[in-house]
Amino acid sequence: MSLEADFQLGPWKVRPTLGTLTGPDGTVHLEPKVMGVLVYLAERAGEVVTREQFIERVWNGRVVSDEALSRCISLLRTELGDSSREPRYIQTLPKIGYRLITPLASGGEAIPTVAAVPRARRGRGIRALIYAGMVLFVAALAWAVLRVRDAPPADGAAQRAAIVVLPFANVSGDPNNQYFSDGLTEELIDRLARVTGLQVVARTSAFSLKDSHEDVRAIGERLGVDYVLEGSVRKEGDRIRITAQLVDADRGFHIWSERFDSTLPDIFTVQDDIANAIVTQLQPRLAADRSADVISTAPPTKVIAAYELLLRGRHQLEQRDETPIRRSIDLFRQALALDPGFIDANCELARAYALLPYYSYEDQEEMFDLAVATIDRGAAVNPLVRVAAQDTLAFIHFGRWQWIEAAEGFRRALAERPEDPNLQQWYSQFLASVGDAGGSLQHAQLARKLDILSPVVNDRLAVAYLWTNDDERARNQFATANELGTGPGANREAYLVLLLRQGDYARAREILMGLQKLFARADEWVDPFLAALKDPTLRPAAIAAVERATQEHAISPKYQFGAWLYLGQTGRAMDVAFQLLEEPAAFDVEFLFARETAALRAHPRFGELITALNLDRYWDRFGWPSWCARQGKDDGKGIKCR
Repeated sequence: MSLEADFQLGPWKVRPTLGTLTGPDGTVHLEPKVMGVLVYLAERAGEVVTREQFIERVWNGRVVSDEALSRCISLLRTELGDSSREPRYIQTLPKIGYRLITPLASGGEAIPTVAAVPRARRGRGIRALIYAGMVLFVAALAWAVLRVRDAPPADGAAQRAAIVVLPFANVSGDPNNQYFSDGLTEELIDRLARVTGLQVVARTSAFSLKDSHEDVRAIGERLGVDYVLEGSVRKEGDRIRITAQLVDADRGFHIWSERFDSTLPDIFTVQDDIANAIVTQLQPRLAADRSADVISTAPPTKVIAAYELLLRGRHQLEQRDETPIRRSIDLFRQALALDPGFIDANCELARAYALLPYYSYEDQEEMFDLAVATIDRGAAVNPLVRVAAQDTLAFIHFGRWQWIEAAEGFRRALAERPEDPNLQQWYSQFLASVGDAGGSLQHAQLARKLDILSPVVNDRLAVAYLWTNDDERARNQFATANELGTGPGANREAYLVLLLRQGDYARAREILMGLQKLFARADEWVDPFLAALKDPTLRPAAIAAVERATQEHAISPKYQFGAWLYLGQTGRAMDVAFQLLEEPAAFDVEFLFARETAALRAHPRFGELITALNLDRYWDRFGWPSWCARQGKDDGKGIKCR
């Protein structure tokens, strides 16, 4: 579609050369840049257009602020009667760009779509008397709208307000105090998340906007929130000054601002004071009776030095890399040396141990043992440690294929913290590994709703779409996760499955070659393998290549398992699967339930594999999947699957 061509957008007739938009209630003229944005969206209808692409096309590469594009999108939505939260025309993809989601037609009749909401427009030639009446009507309407906006909801109809707590700025002049401002932000997120009727953006999404200079209205649109809490922290020794302000994300107005001067020993009280002040300001949007939601948090420790070490450790742990995770372990251990019963320090140390093998070459079982030992020691001093560490214990049970214990632990943890996106993501992965692809997708979607800008959460959702055979959504979701900062390597095997499904052998080759190079292994098997997928008559050569690679230790058991499956060597794949039982960290159990493994599931020994994985006991307890059943003996041979 060219700039000159007219086109139909739902009920709207768009004439780019005239700069007009004609709809059910008349014609309006669009500014040239606004029309340029609409035309570019139409040219790439259904595709994501990034901010950089808009700037290059509409502004000819000239440096402009993000607000210029946000303003154009906002004006288009106003004219189209569209909404950013429930879009019918223009969809926002946070931190990526925009997409036109309405079908187009060239010229002629409109493609059926949801009718646009009629809007009052300024007419021409209106008589003075009518105009005066309109002014009075609009004034009265505005007064009524403001009253409705600020009035408490009717009984039983409490609204659910949404807020993001942006990372508080460290204005101490010492970058080493960054851990403290980040820690304060996390504490406020945690406190506000407990308030009934208040939806709080999770940490990962909030911290992705750190040092962002975006207007709060753009942030509100991106995250779908009503309010933005921002502030700063100045720490000098034990003296602390915190400034906080609450902003209406829709209008950009400051609602509340306050300064808190305190000392480090009183930091827990100050955190409660800030959170309660926010809840008071939002009272009209929350439940009528919030007496149960008054925030009064018991100090997590009486040793302030231990608390500072906890914050420093968390700051390191959130960086999710081997070196900072090791630093966090040292800091948490120092905190526990000062206060052995410190619940948060015990839980964070156990979590750091449990995560370390995923970012290093540490043995998984050894790290799991250290995590469990940490929880046991802490619980001996303070029994509440074990209660608070349910999520980490469930994660460890999951990693050890102790499915029943993992399920019970995840359910207990979710009952306490359903708003935790990391917990929802872990549970999604667990459900996929016990053959519940539908449940896995449901919890992955919930995790993304809670933490929309989290790269890891978005990546997990892509995998969940893959296992439900929604390949197009999986492809788009992998792209979103990549844009947010997590490359395909986060779930490299699942991404490879998608590439092979879609016949993208060039990209699959690039990844496989990179893996072979990374582990200093010969790559002679890769090209014959991919060639056989394109042309099955070449399978004998591919089988011979994989055999040689196996003999020369040039292919890992994990990829050998996959290669045999794709080459139709089900018996050999089954043999490797039993070998992988000795390497739980290398065995992606959820792949057993993909469509690619249908032949494996029909193999006579699959029931024995299920028994070796202890999945039959889990299914005995929680129900068997529709495609698998126990039909006789209790030794695996009586299990029939498809």
